[in-house]
Amino acid sequence: ASEMNLIGGAPAPGDCELFHVDRDALFSYHKLSESFLQKMMGLYSSAHYKNSPNDLQMLSDAPAHKVFVLLSPSAEQDSNSLPDILAVVQVALEGKISRKAVEAQLARGHRSAGDLIPWTISQQFGDSNFAQLSGARIVRVAVHPSVQGMGYGSRAIELLYRFYNGEMVSLVANDEENEEEETGESDANSDSDSDDGASSKKGIQGEKLKPRKQLPPLLLPLTDVKAPRLDWLGTSFGLTSGLHKFWRRSGMRMLYLRQTKNDLTGEHSAIMVRALPRRTGYDDAWLPAFVSDTQRRIISLLGGPFRDLDVKLATGVLEEFETNSTKAFSRNKDASEAIEKRSGTAADNISVTELNYFLTPHDLKRLELYGRNLCDHHLVADLLPVLARVYFTGRLGRGFKLSSLQGALLCAIGLQNKNVDGVTKEIGLPANQVLAMFNKAIRKLSISFNEVVEKDESSKLLSGEDRSQAEKNASKLKNVSRQTLDEDAAEGAKDAMETLSKGHMTSNLPPELAGDAQIMKYMIKGSDADWEDALKGKEETIDGQGVVQIKSQSKKVKRKLNQEDIEKEAG
Repeated sequence: ASEMNLIGGAPAPGDCELFHVDRDALFSYHKLSESFLQKMMGLYSSAHYKNSPNDLQMLSDAPAHKVFVLLSPSAEQDSNSLPDILAVVQVALEGKISRKAVEAQLARGHRSAGDLIPWTISQQFGDSNFAQLSGARIVRVAVHPSVQGMGYGSRAIELLYRFYNGEMVSLVANDEENEEEETGESDANSDSDSDDGASSKKGIQGEKLKPRKQLPPLLLPLTDVKAPRLDWLGTSFGLTSGLHKFWRRSGMRMLYLRQTKNDLTGEHSAIMVRALPRRTGYDDAWLPAFVSDTQRRIISLLGGPFRDLDVKLATGVLEEFETNSTKAFSRNKDASEAIEKRSGTAADNISVTELNYFLTPHDLKRLELYGRNLCDHHLVADLLPVLARVYFTGRLGRGFKLSSLQGALLCAIGLQNKNVDGVTKEIGLPANQVLAMFNKAIRKLSISFNEVVEKDESSKLLSGEDRSQAEKNASKLKNVSRQTLDEDAAEGAKDAMETLSKGHMTSNLPPELAGDAQIMKYMIKGSDADWEDALKGKEETIDGQGVVQIKSQSKKVKRKLNQEDIEKEAG
């Protein structure tokens, strides 16, 4: 118990630094190293339910495992005693698997041991390219029991992410070649001290297990350690509300949730990953595409394998997708294309065409009636899965948001298919309050759907430039006849016949002839009726010289006498 006491108290998490533990120095049989190892294993035992001697063996022998410790800011100043270990982080490097090996293993339906995250994600998404990426899986995070829940674990994960992302800049210029030469000389001296029998053997067979005289530093600042080039940082854990919030604060995205529960803990295993954009040699658009696909899967499975999840936990998982989903990558063209390719559609606002596919106008009317408290909630029970799916996939726009309680009720009743009584007991609120909040949520959704319909109808109305252009086009058609071509031709023929019947022959002549007086004085006058009458009685109308006479159509106007005519007559 005395080994677990904190000597230096609890400093501010922001002042603490993360150090890399050299495993050769940790397992060197040195007295201080043994004490430090004892402290580490004490934290492991107190912070985790499942511990075994194999953990110590893996920590010492597994070449891909690394250990980091979070120490107080006074750790480097006090050299007379061991520093307090506030948190321990154990990491396993995974990935860099050839594509052919992945496809061959997946084709046979099984996978090799190790590389938990690459194999699982490649199998779940059918993408062998992910296994070619390299990453670090956080195997264990152990925080001192006296300071748990005070932010030390989050500080350790933040510094670890900055280290693997290439944000740690060394301010001390170290000559690596000189260090290697010194290490080689020290190894040569230590080998010379060994007996003749051991010196004749090479490699691990010639190594003599005894305390070494020249040891590397047990703790190294991250600025003095060269970070490997990785593409992602991830973790795998049993899904609980506390652990999910912790990893969510660390910037992780959920990519996998196992449908069957763990036999020992009764929890669903989850995998969360965070991309390392500064160190990766690949485009990080794969992460939002996988997140979008995982979101659709979990929403569909909440009514089946995940039906027994706690309402708060299920809502927390969905809110994570809502916060960190594809909207955050909407400005990234590559990410948007990857999302649309994998999930089928980008996270845009729902259109009227899509809305009519899910809800008919009568369904919208039912929602409106329930929002006005004019019917019971059973009348809209069949529409709740559609409403929940549209809302939690973010298809109602960024401005639309339900409260936490309203979202939890919509998730429990709409997606997990729980009844109101069961939700009331699980949340711990009276039934009347639950139904009142649920009614407000449905009313908000109904108003939002009606706004989508109204916006589409208003877009069909002409306004602005479209309206002015339509008015211009209409003004050009003012003098256009509304008659058909046949009707117009018939009317023209009728007018022509009336003109001929009245004897106005000049109307049929071209303007250049009708306006010439010299030509018009030779025009033959008379209508067709007059000529028919003239030709019927040839004996009466034709004189001896063969001239046909018709009645004159001109009217003689008698002129009245004026004063000038009277004076002429009198003179």
